[in-house]
Amino acid sequence: MGLKNRPDSYYVHFRVIDDGKTLSLASRGEGKAKLWKVGCHNKAEAKKQEAIIKTKLLAATLKSPRAGQAAVTFAAWVKEYIEIDEVKRLRSYHERCQRIERVLMPFFGQKLLTEITVKDIEDWRRNRSKGRAVATVNVDHNLLKHMLKHAMRRDLAMRNVACLVAAPEPNNRRDRVLSADEWERLYNAAPEWFKPVLLTGYHTGMRLEEILSLTWERVDLTKNRIYLPGHLTKTGKPREVPLTATLRKCLAEHREREGVSRIQGLVFERDRQKLNHTYRAVQQICKEQRIENFRFHDLRHCAVTNLAEIGIETETIMRIVGHSSVEMFLRYRSVRPEHLDAAMKRLDSALGTVMAPPSSAVR
Repeated sequence: MGLKNRPDSYYVHFRVIDDGKTLSLASRGEGKAKLWKVGCHNKAEAKKQEAIIKTKLLAATLKSPRAGQAAVTFAAWVKEYIEIDEVKRLRSYHERCQRIERVLMPFFGQKLLTEITVKDIEDWRRNRSKGRAVATVNVDHNLLKHMLKHAMRRDLAMRNVACLVAAPEPNNRRDRVLSADEWERLYNAAPEWFKPVLLTGYHTGMRLEEILSLTWERVDLTKNRIYLPGHLTKTGKPREVPLTATLRKCLAEHREREGVSRIQGLVFERDRQKLNHTYRAVQQICKEQRIENFRFHDLRHCAVTNLAEIGIETETIMRIVGHSSVEMFLRYRSVRPEHLDAAMKRLDSALGTVMAPPSSAVR
């Protein structure tokens, strides 16, 4: 709060809460800044106006500029939200639209944006959590936060109530790395169309969506590189992924087998359509081969761990797989039990802790 002396006039400055009907004085750190023009350069007059406006704000008698505007329902806001350019550029745009339609609309659709409460968010989370992982519910919760944030920017909502409800930390950390035998059985049992997809994940650690969205124009078999633009990566940063000789040969044979005569189209497709439901193919193979507790994303753990075990430095591995922090790298870097045993044997040898037989006592 205070006075601002500008070339055209003094201005009275306060942070206020706008509930759509009246304005009230906000506590420190809350609300939005609002200016009132005094219309003169007389400081004494400006202070009088400041006192009058503060009194009205404390009594909540100042009318909101939004008073009389038609309240917007969540369903009406959805139509605006999905047309925002910033939203449409998101890599997850199509998935967001599906989640809004299937998950958020049934619960919030008919509610007014200004009437959505903390209790509504809590009730929705409680209902959504039945039979679902915490991480899944948190994804939907973050989407709701994003929608209400943009609604606030347009003065359609007073506050982002979704931010006032804590999202519990998901216990979804995995530490599954295939043994050499498991990988061989998984790969050999896979149908021919799926083998190049598996090999790409196993050798590069690329995320599934990065693999399925890959086009031939981003694969350079001469330079042994895959080029991923920022809009296809989770971090939003472009990345170069090097190819092993084995993977390069596999991709070259795949391209020749598919009859690709020029650099265009998706690398992996069936009937000219992008692959989907690949997790089902993995589940089926794992069931047949009795490979337990394995998902496609675990190939990312395999790639990180395999690279680390052959001595590749951490920074290089992070660049290959696209990790932005050492903490995330360590989450994917598994240490196999046999390596722990081998480490202790090396330590034992280095420290010379093997005890010699005790000498005979002198009589």
